Amino acid sequence: MARVPVSAVVHVFNEIDNIDDCLASVEWADDIYVVDSFSTDGTVQRIRERFPLVRLEQREYLGAASTKNYAIDRATHDWIFVLDADERVTPQLRDEILRTLSGDLRYWAYSVGRLNFMLGKPVRFSGLQRDRVTRLFHRMHARYPNRRVHADLLVDGETGVLRHKMDHYYIRTFDHMIAKMTRYADWASAQMFIDGKTTSASGIFGHSVAKFVRDYFVNFGFLDGARGLISVGMHVYYTFLKYSKLWERTELKRLGKPVPLPKLDEDEGRWELPWERKSEGH
Repeated sequence: MARVPVSAVVHVFNEIDNIDDCLASVEWADDIYVVDSFSTDGTVQRIRERFPLVRLEQREYLGAASTKNYAIDRATHDWIFVLDADERVTPQLRDEILRTLSGDLRYWAYSVGRLNFMLGKPVRFSGLQRDRVTRLFHRMHARYPNRRVHADLLVDGETGVLRHKMDHYYIRTFDHMIAKMTRYADWASAQMFIDGKTTSASGIFGHSVAKFVRDYFVNFGFLDGARGLISVGMHVYYTFLKYSKLWERTELKRLGKPVPLPKLDEDEGRWELPWERKSEGH
């Protein structure tokens, strides 16, 4: 059976240190489409110089889900593989993807595990041992929901499982990770506020303590030594800040003051589920 073609979709922003290895790991794809959120560190120039066959477009960042749906709609092929700039497709995963695309394709989507690295070495516990994301899919049967952060792919049916993992360099330096966690916490609190959620001192404290206990003890974070403690601590910081920012936004609303929220993608077509649209057409 001939292999179906696949497009690799990548979002980047100031990823000059990562972009070479990232794009090189998906050069097996039949089409590579990159969306850049107006990088200022030379990322765009590097892509154009070293990867001339890559299709590249710049677009304002309105959240990961919006960016990925935008790119999915502009990919050349119906089968899509989504990759972040800090991820790498290993040779083993590449071969498994190509075999899958050459086979029966029993599912409309397939999930991939991630091996997470901190400063060059893997963090194997603290909940990361179950880190799995859906990244290979048919675009007429999968779509990201309208959420600013942590949007899990919606799939029309069951999801298959790929055995091999991708590499995820999620902590490069502590400064990078703190900035990332701070940014994500702000977006997550904004999403909770939009969803009508509130919190209190007990909520801020309880969620933060529960996060530490669960990831450090229940999920065996202590087995990773210093890396495990730091990884758990970073995620506890994220949890504490997320609920604190939710409390702040709730208080601002109560006081009648403006509540700062990130800009959202209001294009309704960006969030339509293709299989529902197809059903309505019949």
